[in-house]
Amino acid sequence: MPSPFPGMDPWLESPTEWPGFHDILVIVTVELLQPRLRQQGYYANPGERVWLTQPERSVYPDVAVIRRQPAERRGDRTSAAVIEVDEPIRVQRSEVEVHEGFVDIVDAAGHRVITSIEFLSPTNKLDTDGRKLYERKQQETRDAGVHLVEIDLIRRGPHVLEVPPGVVERLRPWDYLVNLVRREADEYEVYPIRLRDRLPRIRVPLKMGDEDAVLDLQEAVERAYEIGPYQDRLDYTRPPMPPLSDDDARWADELLKDKGFRQ
Repeated sequence: MPSPFPGMDPWLESPTEWPGFHDILVIVTVELLQPRLRQQGYYANPGERVWLTQPERSVYPDVAVIRRQPAERRGDRTSAAVIEVDEPIRVQRSEVEVHEGFVDIVDAAGHRVITSIEFLSPTNKLDTDGRKLYERKQQETRDAGVHLVEIDLIRRGPHVLEVPPGVVERLRPWDYLVNLVRREADEYEVYPIRLRDRLPRIRVPLKMGDEDAVLDLQEAVERAYEIGPYQDRLDYTRPPMPPLSDDDARWADELLKDKGFRQ
């Protein structure tokens, strides 16, 4: 069963659903691009960033382990006077290992990365370590002359795409953004996307003189949804996280009722 939404499904943006969906989306993107790329002398290769960070409830599922001591009060009985001690609630200190995938388009002849495709995660926008690592990726692609395709399907969090905030603010209203950074060009190629719209077919630049590859972003999202557990897992009777605007919430409610996901 496909997602009930004509474009991006906002229920997939939640901290519990996005990491798994992101992983599937990366593999589906490789699958969609590979046949055409091979004909043109390239290949798509999935890559991954890994780092450790402290969990933040706004980005990650709750991973804290809490242990309560018995209610009795303990005392230091080595001294003449017993000193009573109140026991704290003990919360396990932990770090989260974060994995983020991306897709590199590689020249098959020289095995050189030509373009990198990034699907942004909440960690790229809301987690300090994740944001710094993503900004480093942007700088590294600039230094290496590698084209960058940035796909932001997360409504919450600050703007982190390479295109200046003032530029995309003038393009409002939009809910999602795709930014194509063609290194030899002197302009931005931006796709502003509304929640109610079909996701675009986007250009994926290759070497100068070669025709761009095309990624049908809507097809990628639909395939990832159907491959994953989302038709069984998502609860459309509850509001998504982050929540929708009042107008979009009414639209989503009507859509979900029409397709049998709500009463």
